[in-house]
Amino acid sequence: MTRILLTGGSGFIGSRFLSHLAAANIDVVSIGRGARSNSCATTTDHRVVSRLTADEVKQAVGETPIDAVVHLAAAGVNPWDRDVGNLRMINGLLPSELVELAHAWGARGFIMSGSNSEYARFDGDRIEESAPLEATKLYGATKAAGGLMALATGTALGLPSANLRLFNVYGPGEAPHRLLPSLSKALLRGEDAPLSQGQQVRDFIHVDDACSALMASLSGVMNGTLPTGHYNVCTGEGTSVRNFALAVADALNAAPSLLRFGMIPMRPDDQARVVGDPSAFKSHTGWRPRLSLAEGIAETLSAPHRAEHAGPP
Repeated sequence: MTRILLTGGSGFIGSRFLSHLAAANIDVVSIGRGARSNSCATTTDHRVVSRLTADEVKQAVGETPIDAVVHLAAAGVNPWDRDVGNLRMINGLLPSELVELAHAWGARGFIMSGSNSEYARFDGDRIEESAPLEATKLYGATKAAGGLMALATGTALGLPSANLRLFNVYGPGEAPHRLLPSLSKALLRGEDAPLSQGQQVRDFIHVDDACSALMASLSGVMNGTLPTGHYNVCTGEGTSVRNFALAVADALNAAPSLLRFGMIPMRPDDQARVVGDPSAFKSHTGWRPRLSLAEGIAETLSAPHRAEHAGPP
């Protein structure tokens, strides 16, 4: 059985990814700073570290054989929790250190989750991997630096490595402050949902499609069909925040008048359009997103997940 080391398994994407790994009969050693409450993957061997550092990860793994590393952990995902030191160490330095560990363990590949935040302001139609990278915003800059260092290290050591730049991932398990959970919570209660004018265009991708991309990349680096590189994981299609909100209201049979467009001002640094070009990743892996936006929203707000989005009474 293939065994991978996974960081970030308790996060939004990581928790969902564990079920994909379990379905593929892949054994998992999960590293985290707290005990796991999610037991969806019985093949997960979770090991607790006091800090997410290369030394503690190395000690936690010990002599356990590792075939590949999937690094999903990051600092600053919550915009209100962006300590400079954590951003520098976890986003900027840790990825390349994990590549070195993976190589020392004899692993056959390294995958990390990047972000569309790695790109600088872009005024074109679709962002390609060669677009300029962020150099002034700390979160995006540290994510970009970490991805660059990780892949350069992988190249130097001969370890196939991929940085998947995920765009606007949504779905079950999102943090309450994010767009879909905050919208659905208000609409399910019949309350106003304050929004900006909603003209920003984004590339929304369902978490299960992001996880299937992680699975495709894992297979690709391990069997040699995915060259070391940075890859956009997105749909390639733009949807305005306004239309996304209207689709959520439609899925919940809620009155569109509850969507109070214009109540929140646009952030000064908010880009008008952030849509990626997934052509490179598709061509190397054959991956395609399975869910349309309407299908993804409907799945997220289906009966099994509705209590999560309604929030406490």
